[in-house]
Amino acid sequence: MKIAICDDEANDAERIQSYCQICQLPYEITVFSSAAALLSAFSTEFFDLIFLDIEMEQPDGYEVGAKLARLNPSPLIIFTTKSLQYAVHGYGIAFRYLCKPITLTMFQTTLQEALPHLLPKKVSLPYNGEQKVISVNEIIYFESLARHIIFHLTDSKTLDIKETMEHMMKEFPHPNFLQIHRSFCINLDYVDSASPSKVTMTDGAEIPLSRKKQAVFQERFANLVRGNTV
Repeated sequence: MKIAICDDEANDAERIQSYCQICQLPYEITVFSSAAALLSAFSTEFFDLIFLDIEMEQPDGYEVGAKLARLNPSPLIIFTTKSLQYAVHGYGIAFRYLCKPITLTMFQTTLQEALPHLLPKKVSLPYNGEQKVISVNEIIYFESLARHIIFHLTDSKTLDIKETMEHMMKEFPHPNFLQIHRSFCINLDYVDSASPSKVTMTDGAEIPLSRKKQAVFQERFANLVRGNTV
């Protein structure tokens, strides 16, 4: 998933970018200083989520947002503004509005509402010469072994595909999935217990937890238990 931040006020753009980093979003983030530059970028790439300032030089955020909303597929747009007087004007374009100055709590609440509309519910994987579609929720964890990825599923089956862990992590930009070791990525929904050195999954598998990943695992797992994905 790709996120765009578009704001001609550098401090405001940097603030949103820092919030993305605090929330540890595993997504590619690009910053634009004008709505025209954002619109131009869409000719070669697609951004799933856009934080778009309204009050900019022509074309302003509202004008460009209206054009992007007509695309198929269209991005999810969150307008940022110094005044909510634009809320009615932008009805049908923006998913939500954030009134400046934007706080971390405001950002997290809005992102929490937006993610379910963006996160993939299924993934297509190459298997035996065809594309096999499986639900993200069916995956307990996957591991890397000799340039193969082994998926361990809820029905006790496994799925073996020829791929690297680096590439697979790009295919799973989902907050429930966390790489806790160079060879293992787990679905946090299926964690049964954890110690400083390993995580035990609901199927009984014991996954090594690297020291470098201990802090991020504890934070992400605690957020999930509290009902937060960010």
